[in-house]
Amino acid sequence: MSLHLVQLRHTAREMRFEFVGSTRAEQEEMLIAAINHFYKVTDRLYVNIATPALYTVHLDAKGGNNFQKQDQIHFNPLNLTEWTVTHELAHSLDSAHGWRLSKMMREHTGSGFRCKALHQVWPQWKLFWYRVGSPPPPCGIDKNFNAVEDFAETVTAFIFPEEAYRRAAARGYPYEKWGYGNFHATLRGRFLAKLFEPEKQTALLS
Repeated sequence: MSLHLVQLRHTAREMRFEFVGSTRAEQEEMLIAAINHFYKVTDRLYVNIATPALYTVHLDAKGGNNFQKQDQIHFNPLNLTEWTVTHELAHSLDSAHGWRLSKMMREHTGSGFRCKALHQVWPQWKLFWYRVGSPPPPCGIDKNFNAVEDFAETVTAFIFPEEAYRRAAARGYPYEKWGYGNFHATLRGRFLAKLFEPEKQTALLS
């Protein structure tokens, strides 16, 4: 068990992460680097909101990767990447805002389910999958995609635009299809950039 502290630049608050479970030194170094990078980019969004005093990060080689509850994050240290760590941290950010950020982006992009009830009955039918308004999606979609996943992938793609470009193309969603050369130029990328600008952040979050 170890503890990692992150001091936010735009507030006097400190984020604390307690690692529970076993992992190799290089994996923990990557995890810490990803956490530090995430807050370096997103720390403005932690001003004037209540966040858990401590996040518990569970490391289990037999488990999955997911954000659970308000302050619990689970990672499988085997083949764990900065992309996955950032994605789950993005869920924690959305949760800290009461899931308001993903809702705002869903409305801003005109996205949503055609009929969520039918999607729940027939999740394999692409006809009822989450409709990505103002495409492209960050890296493609599948049956599990929704507004919360869309936001988490958007944050991750914003932080790792080159990797997002590669993933999108590999999954059949090249940005060029919609006239974009990189993720930051897309509507989702521009929406997120505005969230990080103090003068525009107030208007968006008010």
